[in-house]
Amino acid sequence: MMQANYTVFPDEDGVAYLIKLDDKPLTLEEISTLSDDVNSVTFTLFTRRNPITGQLLIPNDIASVSKSNWNANRPTIIVAHGWKSAGDKPACTLVRDAFLRATDCNVIIVDWSSIAKNLIYSKVAKSVPTVAEGVARFVNFLRVRSDLRPSALKMIGHSLGAHVASLAAKIVSQSSQVSEVVALDPAKPMFESKGPDDRVDRSHARNVQVVHTCAGLLGMDSAVGTSDFYANGGSSQPGCSSDLLGSCAHGRSYEYFSESVTNPRGFPGKSKNGGAMAYMGGIQLDGGARGAYDFKTAGQPPYAIH
Repeated sequence: MMQANYTVFPDEDGVAYLIKLDDKPLTLEEISTLSDDVNSVTFTLFTRRNPITGQLLIPNDIASVSKSNWNANRPTIIVAHGWKSAGDKPACTLVRDAFLRATDCNVIIVDWSSIAKNLIYSKVAKSVPTVAEGVARFVNFLRVRSDLRPSALKMIGHSLGAHVASLAAKIVSQSSQVSEVVALDPAKPMFESKGPDDRVDRSHARNVQVVHTCAGLLGMDSAVGTSDFYANGGSSQPGCSSDLLGSCAHGRSYEYFSESVTNPRGFPGKSKNGGAMAYMGGIQLDGGARGAYDFKTAGQPPYAIH
């Protein structure tokens, strides 16, 4: 689509933007600005005691954690949005609501919209490793000061946020292995050709599951997880009729996954290489899922057809 160094990428609302795929390193000035912007990334806690109104957890401020509803004995879910999105958009709130319905847990939404709102996609994409480092520092703060257990931690992200989540898990796992990463249609532009140290990868946590819904257009096509689930073939989705730019299909990844949390056996996947079937998503990922799977959905909610 377009010339080799340009593509069209719609935001979560379907508004299309022509983006230049510019891989030149950030300038010193841009790096300095980014360092300031990373300090404006917020981490907001939701629990069953406060499912709608979040509590701000401030990095390195133990008092903000102590006076919140944080409970280290519960599993923790961290959710990150993508380009031109925010923590109060469906990519985060649908996942939050599903987990709080399904289980007693800590849900922390990472809002990095101060960086992700930039219209220049390439700058946001090049910011992902720095944002991931900030998220990892926050997780390690909770691990060291507030008894967060990486063995009970799931890191979830959509689009560019999938790369943020996985790269943050990679850093945390150097100290204590993160249990699970869920990459929801990880962004393709400027990431498909990168190596495992620079994008979502199966080596970043004990179990890394990738859900592909707009593969080859907005989302990565490559199988890079412990398991990769391709919905309805992976590239286009039923019910997304006039979806030339892929925004509807791209968003279906977090819709399918959110539904799987409350219906863990709703999305069985058929192995692409003749192995046993496995399930997409769920409160806990299918520990036996290995390799690539195809799964089917309906064209509107509820999406499960099993």
